[in-house]
Amino acid sequence: MSRVSIVIPCFNAGQFIDEAVQSALAQTWPDVEVVVVDDGSTDAATRRLLDEAAWPRTRVLRQANAGPSAARNAAIREATGEFILPLDADDRIDPTYVEKAMAAFAADPGLGVVYCRATRFGAAEGPWQLPDYTLRELVIDNVIFVSAVFRKADWARVGGFGEHLRHGVEDYDFWVRLVNAGCRVLQLDEALFHYRVQAESRTSGFARDRAVVVATYAGIFRDNIDFYARNAEVLFEHRFALAEELARYRARYGWLEAAAARHPRLAGFAARVLRALRRVLRGRA
Repeated sequence: MSRVSIVIPCFNAGQFIDEAVQSALAQTWPDVEVVVVDDGSTDAATRRLLDEAAWPRTRVLRQANAGPSAARNAAIREATGEFILPLDADDRIDPTYVEKAMAAFAADPGLGVVYCRATRFGAAEGPWQLPDYTLRELVIDNVIFVSAVFRKADWARVGGFGEHLRHGVEDYDFWVRLVNAGCRVLQLDEALFHYRVQAESRTSGFARDRAVVVATYAGIFRDNIDFYARNAEVLFEHRFALAEELARYRARYGWLEAAAARHPRLAGFAARVLRALRRVLRGRA
């Protein structure tokens, strides 16, 4: 029976990490270990909690702050499991997640990545409406959250998580490299992962900084140019579909922008309407 190592990077997440670790230890799969990496936490309560932690089957490692990718890589290097499941310190997993993922690997040894559906909790609740996995969707953007199960050997084969990607979407880069190396992906049709939404987080801060987002995605593109070149048709199909949607939007709602320009008091209302419309259009593309 294969061991599964659940790796948890932690930076100042003392108020949440016990919940994450307990969800990892509650797995019905009988051979699970947990590796926590304190990524240079500066919060005294977090440091004290990790100093005093007495979780079974759990090791706590320390490192100077280097970002989530470096913390995950450090944990995976020390992990003794054949399979790896990353879990962020503020999230949680259902007790049967590992067991059901391992059943999928047993049924199809050619699989490289197994993940599931997800729900959100915290500042927002309900199903996390990510598109289902297809190669096309992965070419366009990330549809696999970081808490998926994969082999440690495949992690080593593609060089681990990119430690230079400290702002975000380092998991996207990792999945692209795994898929490019021939790993097949399966999504379990059950919500077994729970993503905590916070009012302010690394993800929300990243999303607001357009220049950083563009630079990060451009870097991922350059680092994986052969993957995107092989799937260039998908990118251009997506580009022209967006252009068609934009043309229809302008034909239908362009008068709102013109009215806002003529009547400044309406500008705020019009901007909110247009933002909502753009979100809808992005969801359709």
